[in-house]
Amino acid sequence: MFATTVGIQRYIINRHASDFRGFEAEAAELNERESIKGTGVLATRDAIAKPLPAYEQDFFYNDVPLGSHELGAYISSFPLSAAAASYLFTLLEVFGDEVAALISPGSINKNKAWHEDVKGLADLRDPVQLGKAQEAFAKHFKATASEVPELAARRIVALKRARNDFAHEGEQTIGFEQFLHDTLAVVCHIAFLTTNTDRISVYPWEDHMNIFEPQSKA
Repeated sequence: MFATTVGIQRYIINRHASDFRGFEAEAAELNERESIKGTGVLATRDAIAKPLPAYEQDFFYNDVPLGSHELGAYISSFPLSAAAASYLFTLLEVFGDEVAALISPGSINKNKAWHEDVKGLADLRDPVQLGKAQEAFAKHFKATASEVPELAARRIVALKRARNDFAHEGEQTIGFEQFLHDTLAVVCHIAFLTTNTDRISVYPWEDHMNIFEPQSKA
């Protein structure tokens, strides 16, 4: 469902970007509560260190009147793919941590995650580094490196590399579909690694063509 909602947002953005004059005209008619405002910062060294009552204006101005003619150029500037991928990685992290907590309680230290030893910069052409990635994948799931498919290790390394690019390097361009593909694959790898199930079938919409039947039970 998440991928579909991202697709909806992308469609809305592209539609308005292709008719930015129409968007600006529509924005000009918005009432005061709904209107899109400008945001700015006005800070001084001394003032920013002092807490102010809620009714006083501090350094952050987020309600500045803005002409609708200024909006059109920025319709598609939000890094939707990177933001969506960032949230996806968070969901993957939480999922893996929760599975690990069931299988190996207490194995993950505070402020750490199940993938803590997976290195995004690993050179998987090196069999030794590939083996270490498999070992790192298995670490908190009471599994061995040999039980982790090579492809699973390659996928989580690729995800961490991409995550590091946008989370730590500010990269805005990312192949969201591939990121989603690898994220869902890692979810399946974890499920197959930690359960006896041999098949996973999930489709959150009405399955008119019966592609996914029977669907997996939660």
